[in-house]
Amino acid sequence: MKEFQVIDDVMPDVPPTDHARVLAARARVLEGTRRRRPAVWPRVTLAAAAVTGVLAAGFVVVPRLGGEQAGTASPAATASGTATAVATISSPRDALEKAADRLAAQPPGTGAWWRREAIRTEQTRANSSFTVENRYTEVLWIDRHGNQRTVQGRVSSSLPTAADRRAWKRAGSPKLCGDHEDCRIGRVSFFPLALKPTMLPEEAGALKALLLKHRPTDGSTDDEGWLWNAARWILLDTAATPRTRAAAYRMLADLPGTDVVGRASDTEGRAGIALEHGTVGIRQQMVIDPGSGDLLALQTVMAKGGAVLDAYAVRRLGWTDERPPRITD
Repeated sequence: MKEFQVIDDVMPDVPPTDHARVLAARARVLEGTRRRRPAVWPRVTLAAAAVTGVLAAGFVVVPRLGGEQAGTASPAATASGTATAVATISSPRDALEKAADRLAAQPPGTGAWWRREAIRTEQTRANSSFTVENRYTEVLWIDRHGNQRTVQGRVSSSLPTAADRRAWKRAGSPKLCGDHEDCRIGRVSFFPLALKPTMLPEEAGALKALLLKHRPTDGSTDDEGWLWNAARWILLDTAATPRTRAAAYRMLADLPGTDVVGRASDTEGRAGIALEHGTVGIRQQMVIDPGSGDLLALQTVMAKGGAVLDAYAVRRLGWTDERPPRITD
């Protein structure tokens, strides 16, 4: 099947990896240390992601889209007034509370499928000499029974800086991932609990208690790291209700290691308030539209300089009567 790949319950017994460790290793590579990460070349499959994480259970199909789709993202539509909203708030925390209130007031939505469309951007070090930025559209579909289908668009690759372009030429101008129509990029998915989204609490304290109840006891992660990764999963990869999503914001904002930032931008140039957490070198960042409470992006940034290592910029998210594309050989 040239056009798509099917993955079903890839290594379900593998414990989830601490996301911060994976990204710390990537940061060391990007900062020029001797540690190497293989470049992303053709036929890198999603099965490889099982080495560093666990794919969510369900039917996952990854066909190739024809290219980037314009989409009608509710986050993009509401983000137009973000600059004004940010400028008029009394404090970042106040803006976050109001955004969470607006999100919680949204109706749960109707339709047969929950659809999340995002632009994935990832930087990787190739040949230990230049950085490549890969970009593609990813659409996740979840039906009312919890079955999932993921549609991945064609990858486009670029060299972010003039120095990268010079290093690429010195290396013989090797083909990049985006030069191959059948290129696939694996992703790390975090699947912490075997709970349906409707079972997730809609109050911050109760949500935190439930998530901590399921935290691994093997020392692989601390409470805050676990809660952040679980919240990322809830917000990006589940059909959680607006009230549960708002509770996730409030839960993270109350953690000692979380900062509420008054202004941050995503890879699509949209501005919003942000929740940040992480080490001195690497920060996990959640960009939120203060006007609606919608999630704009989940991204990992370098604390110094703000370079984005990995990002999901959300275009559309919610229940719909649209149906995913049919899968054919």
